[in-house]
Amino acid sequence: MTRPDVVPAPAPAPRLLALLALMLLVVLPLVGGPARAQAPATTGTVEVGVTDIGGTLSGGDPLLLRTETGRLDLPPQVTNVEYLVFDRGQDSLNDTVLEFARAERPDLVSGDKWAPGRLIVAVSMDPRRNGIYCGDDVCVAMDVFEGQHLDGSLEAMKDPLRRGAIGAGLLAGAAAAADPSVEASGSAEGDDGGGMWGLGLGGLVLAGGGAFVVVRKRRKTVATAREQFDLVSREYGRVAGELDGIDVRANSLSSVLADDDLRAQWADVRDRFLELDTVMGRLGDLRYDSTDAEFRKAAKDVGTAHTTVEQMGRAETNIDTMFRMEQGDVDVRRRHLGELHRDMGAAALGTSDQRLAQQARTLVGWVDDLARDPAVPDFMDRYARIVRDYRLVVDAIRARDLSDVKAAKGARDRHAPRIYDNDWQVGSGYNGFVPYYVVSSWHAQDVKAASSSTDTGYSDSSFSGGGGSSSW
Repeated sequence: MTRPDVVPAPAPAPRLLALLALMLLVVLPLVGGPARAQAPATTGTVEVGVTDIGGTLSGGDPLLLRTETGRLDLPPQVTNVEYLVFDRGQDSLNDTVLEFARAERPDLVSGDKWAPGRLIVAVSMDPRRNGIYCGDDVCVAMDVFEGQHLDGSLEAMKDPLRRGAIGAGLLAGAAAAADPSVEASGSAEGDDGGGMWGLGLGGLVLAGGGAFVVVRKRRKTVATAREQFDLVSREYGRVAGELDGIDVRANSLSSVLADDDLRAQWADVRDRFLELDTVMGRLGDLRYDSTDAEFRKAAKDVGTAHTTVEQMGRAETNIDTMFRMEQGDVDVRRRHLGELHRDMGAAALGTSDQRLAQQARTLVGWVDDLARDPAVPDFMDRYARIVRDYRLVVDAIRARDLSDVKAAKGARDRHAPRIYDNDWQVGSGYNGFVPYYVVSSWHAQDVKAASSSTDTGYSDSSFSGGGGSSSW
């Protein structure tokens, strides 16, 4: 008999029943005894290790982690995913994991960093901490040194952990780290309502496994591959047919701005494009109407081709722009002088040092003088001199006003915009020049990373491995 004050639960919707049935098909076969320290198992090209100190994981969790990790869209830099569960640990999970690795798993450490190819997802039950760590190559590829993506990936673990689904929480951390759209809000870009991550994690807990996250990742992988394949199909053949002409134009650049570094950037992207011949051969049977399974299998090759073809397109545009600038196109010259003018104005407003602000305003005057007669024969030499002098001002402003916070861990990969980058402009990288808007954006990233609640430090100050931890 139903109590009067209790409302009977509604019957599950057919779609929910179907979803739960799908998940249970994945989860029910996962049986086995409690785990402590599982030897790494190879899943495809990725080794998966599970270490459970204290027997916290359920019987099927180790097999779940091994099976579902192999289905995640991990970048090729990841060769080993290590899941660690500690029943007790230090207040800093970073120190707990580092101490364990040095004592029990030295293969996870390389000098003062985490070993290359490693992605480590860890949980401590007492105190309640969760962490994600990585070798430098993996951290760069997945953008999880520190910052919003690391914060969001840690956040994605917390709901299942709080519900007692430890294996699901570990898998959610690896899946979120592999998804570049996940940020500190805990939801992925383009999700509806409370976010697909919230819905996915609810499914993880209900089913006791990672089926929902895996299905979602697969769909996103296929959608991205189809979109990227569209650009590759349209542009690869065109660029290949025009490559000789682009190369001739690139090598005909004659101003002082076309230095060795710029020529090396062009050679790099050109050679990578030529190497795509092998990749495109593997994609030879792929068509717009190919199945999702075929696109998923080809996703990494499609991504490689897309990146290189897209960069070649930018390089082609930028080389053409610089060539026209050298040849006396006054419209192009005025446009780039205008970009310098705006950047210098922002620099003058962005510094608290009036002397540096005045130097930036003086350079604005030089730019305006040159803009009055952009057809002068020595235009490129005068433009190059302005860039050289402005570099000194930007460097001084950076040291004076933009060094108040610790640089984010990913800062080691920062560089001036290259010939194949979206934000390249004529003069970028010349004599070490980086525009003010670029260095100020780096500073904004550093400030955001510094305000994160994620702990990225270690008691051993000599250790600087990427990743970090938080509380759940």
